[in-house]
Amino acid sequence: MADPFDVATEAVRKEIADVIHRYWTLAPETADLPPETKFQAIMTALTVSLAATMKIMVTAPDTHLIEMIRGSLPAAFATADGIIAGEADPREVRH
Repeated sequence: MADPFDVATEAVRKEIADVIHRYWTLAPETADLPPETKFQAIMTALTVSLAATMKIMVTAPDTHLIEMIRGSLPAAFATADGIIAGEADPREVRH
């Protein structure tokens, strides 16, 4: 039986990946941007959304929230490596 945390995390990750993919490939707002600028726009939107969500959901100083993000990055990159290597669900749209 799958861990509920992993199931929830995977569901949210796929939703976010789908949104990023749509904005990278289909959004008229990003259609005329060069790839580097398009990447910067998406990353800015993601990080501001993450920061705002954390500030609303977690009562802690910004420095603590930043450390939470920093601490999660090694595992996030390891997970991303697995996804890119093809260990993701084959039914998932590759981005």
